[in-house]
Amino acid sequence: MTADEDQSRQRRVQAGPGHALAVGFEGTRIPDDLAALAEQAGLGGVILFARNCPRLETVLALTAAARQLSPDLLVMVDHEGGPVHRLPPPFTRFPPPAAVGRCGDPRLAAAVARAMARELRAAGFDSGLTPVLDCLLNPACTVIGDRAFGTAPDAVAACGVAFVEAMLAEGVVPVGKHFPGHGRASVDSHLALPDVDATQDELEGADLVPFRAALGAGCPAVMVAHVRYRALDPVLPASLSAAVIGGLLRRRLGFSGLVLSDDLEMAAVASAWGVAGAARHFLAAGGDLALICRSASARDEVVTVIGDEINRGTLDLAPAVRRRQAGRRLVGAAGPRPDVSVIGCAEHRALGEEVARRAAERG
Repeated sequence: MTADEDQSRQRRVQAGPGHALAVGFEGTRIPDDLAALAEQAGLGGVILFARNCPRLETVLALTAAARQLSPDLLVMVDHEGGPVHRLPPPFTRFPPPAAVGRCGDPRLAAAVARAMARELRAAGFDSGLTPVLDCLLNPACTVIGDRAFGTAPDAVAACGVAFVEAMLAEGVVPVGKHFPGHGRASVDSHLALPDVDATQDELEGADLVPFRAALGAGCPAVMVAHVRYRALDPVLPASLSAAVIGGLLRRRLGFSGLVLSDDLEMAAVASAWGVAGAARHFLAAGGDLALICRSASARDEVVTVIGDEINRGTLDLAPAVRRRQAGRRLVGAAGPRPDVSVIGCAEHRALGEEVARRAAERG
């Protein structure tokens, strides 16, 4: 065995199956079985929800405990503003992205992103799983709705770039979602698999515009949608498709960063492929970090399936681990975390009020 082959084998041994997962859980403390999983099989990330975060003190304790599981896992929360807000007072509750976009001022969008990032980082988070880069091209797409900055691709792109650049500067990992665009789907992917019949030219001319811009601005992570785009893959949704992840995102757009799935417990994929089957497809397609946001039994089943793939030599998680570690280095490079006193500070509350006022003035 050559030295290079030996190093490659060691990387595969070190990258246990848990490194491919970012997981949620019930309760307000890290469960013992999750701590055991991290110790025995590794862990890629922890994602918190409102059910975990009744008070600021609980949030701080949970993010600190999650960090103890592994120094390079990602601690995440959905923090988009508006209805997608999981954190308790005193965290500033910003208006939804639609209000930010309606203001028509990328500098204001950047200010919101900086404020969000400072509060998240002060609380121990590495990512707020934002910005949403979907263009709301179908008014019936209620699952996106006011989570989108708007309908015009260039305007969405401008806000997305502002968010990416501001969050990177503050040491929070931006995640562009939901690639290649969820804004045409009339079906909620939490409930069923949406189909989008747009042509490749239509996708290129609208849906992909904000993603290209955000990637050009250095966005280090992308979340892939549980939506089937028949022009790209007539069978599999984007989140499970090698044509979308490996072909469109990695090769055509040249993205070498971290690829996350949406929650694999969502019915769009779980009902047809099962959580474990969806995870296998996602990783085989070129994905890095599979989200399993609630079920411990589904998580354990996925760990077993991934472990079998690793043991057979059909899956090497070392590249995915390196991409996640690169994201963590962005956090560390920003210096010390802000003091918790920044959370809900008067400056941030005033900024939220300014966004709401200016958005209302513009109708």
